Amino acid sequence: MDWLNDYAWIGALLFVRIGTVLMLAPGWGETATPPTIRLAAALLATVALAPALAASAPPPPAGVGEAIPAILSEFLIGLTLGVASRIMMSSLQVAGAVVGLSSGLGFAQQLDPVANQQGAIFATFFGLMGVVLVMAAGLHRMMLEAAAESYRLFPPGSPPMFPDAFNWLLDAVSNAFRLGIQIAAPVLVFSLILNIALGFVSRLIPALQVFMIAQPLAVWLGIAVTMSGFGAGMIVWINEMERQASYFLPR
Repeated sequence: MDWLNDYAWIGALLFVRIGTVLMLAPGWGETATPPTIRLAAALLATVALAPALAASAPPPPAGVGEAIPAILSEFLIGLTLGVASRIMMSSLQVAGAVVGLSSGLGFAQQLDPVANQQGAIFATFFGLMGVVLVMAAGLHRMMLEAAAESYRLFPPGSPPMFPDAFNWLLDAVSNAFRLGIQIAAPVLVFSLILNIALGFVSRLIPALQVFMIAQPLAVWLGIAVTMSGFGAGMIVWINEMERQASYFLPR
């Protein structure tokens, strides 16, 4: 039964990394995705990868204490992959919050099924559309493929490369904020122009109730500008998500 112990050890190493990625990856890691689906996908990927990676896996440990470092290493690698993809999803929350503040709907709250909490109405809309685009573009499959291909760079049981992982996460954070501002850029420009125009109007006609006129106008025009630039912004976002997911794929 030694071969069974070897495969159980290899399966445990693979399952920790792949399962951690699927708990956080876009499409797989959403709260609306049943945990049984994520568990089944992780188990199937583990069964499929175990024969090919059996030779590169470390030998089974003699005790539990020796297994903890290898298991922890696999967990950290999977956590890095999942957190980086989740950070890129947060760029839509940034864009939604900026659009809401610029259009005057920043205080309009709605239950966000993606974040599982109350959020700005635009952030909720952007998050839902992001999940739809991820599933439609097949990025959920690409994330699973990236988790499988990560074993080329980090064989089972290998220690994580913390400097490279930190730089990669830092790049994901900077890209998330940049993408959020890019998606919300049309509304930011519109809000700036509108506020400057209203400032001139209030100076020229002090008796005019500018706020009563500007608030409905800002809301309607903000929605119109958001929808006009929404498609281009989401194309840029999905391309960046694909670039991040393809980092581990063969070139």
